[in-house]
Amino acid sequence: MQELKGKVAIVMGASTAGGLGEATARRLAKEGATVVVSGLGAEHLDKLARELGGSAFEADITDRDQVRALVNHAISTNGSVHIGVNLAGSSDRMAISDMTEEHLLKMTKINYFGSVWFVQQVAERIVDGGAIVCTSSFAAYDPVSGLTGYATAKRAADRFIQAAAVEYRHKRLRINSIIPSTIDTSILRKAMSEYGLEFDSFAKTVIDVTPLGRLARPEDIASMILMMVRDEYFETGQNLHCSGGNSLLGHPRSLA
Repeated sequence: MQELKGKVAIVMGASTAGGLGEATARRLAKEGATVVVSGLGAEHLDKLARELGGSAFEADITDRDQVRALVNHAISTNGSVHIGVNLAGSSDRMAISDMTEEHLLKMTKINYFGSVWFVQQVAERIVDGGAIVCTSSFAAYDPVSGLTGYATAKRAADRFIQAAAVEYRHKRLRINSIIPSTIDTSILRKAMSEYGLEFDSFAKTVIDVTPLGRLARPEDIASMILMMVRDEYFETGQNLHCSGGNSLLGHPRSLA
């Protein structure tokens, strides 16, 4: 049974092969949704859109006008929008003692402003009763060394999600965020290698405090997002963990 048949979904942050956005776009399409994929990287977006039978629209999450154009494209192409999912983000690592204005502005524009522009533009045009999900991070709730700029921007975005759920209550929108734990992706493995960190050793420290006994995969996040965008999901303004239980025990606080 295709639960989302007849629905139109925008998935922002789908331009990385094997990433959360791609996994989510595939899962929503599998459930029958017509998916508009977006992000930065036209070649991969176009390829993914062809595979899913949807469309692609390149847009920068930090630019409100580009996000507005994305929503306009989704509506002009498909007639309406029922679901919006924002998985765009950046987590450049920097110690507090080394923080610069440039670093903080980058983290804020992508992780906070991006969530604001996405929710603002989608909420104004989405059908009444629709669903919007943004991605947060465990770092916003369980501080990790080196990720302060990223974490504080994500925490601000989560507070914004709660405010938006209240402000758009006249449309009965379900506006929530998902808080993933460490996810085994090629991006994480590459980043840790660049920082000179050993992935398997770090993964073990996370798994040791994860009751479900493994790292999250992109497909795990996609499955939870599917639950959150279903019409039957009766919740809004919530910041929900997807951690395999390690949010109960405390995520390792340092990547070193």
